[in-house]
Amino acid sequence: MTSLGPTIAKRPPLFYGWRIVGCAWLANFVTTPMNPLVFAFFIDPMSNALDISRSTLVWGFTIRQILGGLSAPVLGRVVDRYGSRWAGFFAGLVVGLVLIGFSLTSNIWLLYGLFAVSGVTGFATFGGNLLTTVPVTNWFVAKRGRAVAIAATGGMIGTATMSLLATLLINTIGWRWSWATFGVVALIGILPAYALFMRRRPEDMGLLPDGEAPSSAQAASAKGGHQKAPQVEHDWTLGEAVKTPILWAIVATFALTQFFLGPVLLYRVSFWNDLGISPSMIALGVAADPFTVTFAMLLFGFLAERVAVRWMGVIGGVWRGASLLPLWFGMSGAGPVFLHNVTWGIGSGANSVVQNLMFPQYFGRAHQGAIRGFTAPIMIAAGAFGGPLAGYLLDAGVGFAILWQLCFWGILLPSLAFVFMTAPKRPRQAPAGEPVAPSSR
Repeated sequence: MTSLGPTIAKRPPLFYGWRIVGCAWLANFVTTPMNPLVFAFFIDPMSNALDISRSTLVWGFTIRQILGGLSAPVLGRVVDRYGSRWAGFFAGLVVGLVLIGFSLTSNIWLLYGLFAVSGVTGFATFGGNLLTTVPVTNWFVAKRGRAVAIAATGGMIGTATMSLLATLLINTIGWRWSWATFGVVALIGILPAYALFMRRRPEDMGLLPDGEAPSSAQAASAKGGHQKAPQVEHDWTLGEAVKTPILWAIVATFALTQFFLGPVLLYRVSFWNDLGISPSMIALGVAADPFTVTFAMLLFGFLAERVAVRWMGVIGGVWRGASLLPLWFGMSGAGPVFLHNVTWGIGSGANSVVQNLMFPQYFGRAHQGAIRGFTAPIMIAAGAFGGPLAGYLLDAGVGFAILWQLCFWGILLPSLAFVFMTAPKRPRQAPAGEPVAPSSR
């Protein structure tokens, strides 16, 4: 008997995009020793061993961020055109070797060189983590909020795990062997996953974003529209995006916020050390931050599929600002440590959703690598200089209380500007994306 009516393609049992999410999650997890939250635990032991000041050591992190910003435009275009598969593989190799190299460093210049090399990889670079964010946002549209949130939780869970592990390893085998251990973990976590499973876009494999069946839109039409048609996005080229005021407003807001994030992430551990709080209590408190971020990102990720993403930016700024009040007033003890980290984590979860979703939601998928690569240097540079400048203030005798006040206003006020950042409107029909040959990448 001949079947009448539309033919609906069967969906595979598991959409391949979730493998992409898994690769990004794992990469985010194992590269967390490169971020300032984990690096903060190495500042005091490395400063003492190498006989250098805090501000001098933190310049290494700044150099890493600067190189990450300078390489982001090139890396973004590579990811758009070729995908993250082999770029991520070789970048993961570099990250692993750099972490192992930290264990062998004997002077500040070698350390600076290693930081510089690690910056070009695109991993664990605040504001420019292109090798984990772009692939996930390419594979999802309607479910992008939850997919991005799940992938980003790898970094948060990794930060909590590596923070506790760093404290344990530094106190048992020393900071050098701790870096070597983290390097081996990075190699094992990134290389096989990216080589075997990472792919650029669903269209390269004959699929559609979100695992949508190819004929579902026609089937929905034939059934009277009872099924939701695939969501359509308008793709902006880099040249078109840079002409919109909203792009520069987003970049300026993120840049100002990043500038004041660095001092908080880098120096709050030293601040609590000065207050006489036990290292184990500090480690547990800092670990509470990323665990809170994990749940917050999942919550806000699902919420962002129903609520305008700009409101997540406002929420994130308010919560992060409130978290600095215990630091501002010099509150000591376990309670204020956990209060700060939990409150900070809620705000960070909301902000992470904003940073990962706003660009693709406002400017589409096809050229987001180029757009994010263009904007990343500005945001990364702002975040890179905040830490060292704060270090100089502390070295000059400026108290932590003043520093936390500056960070409070510097994070809260720019975040309120998200209220006015609505999606840009195209003056004409969106042009088609650049033609790309089918690929197995």
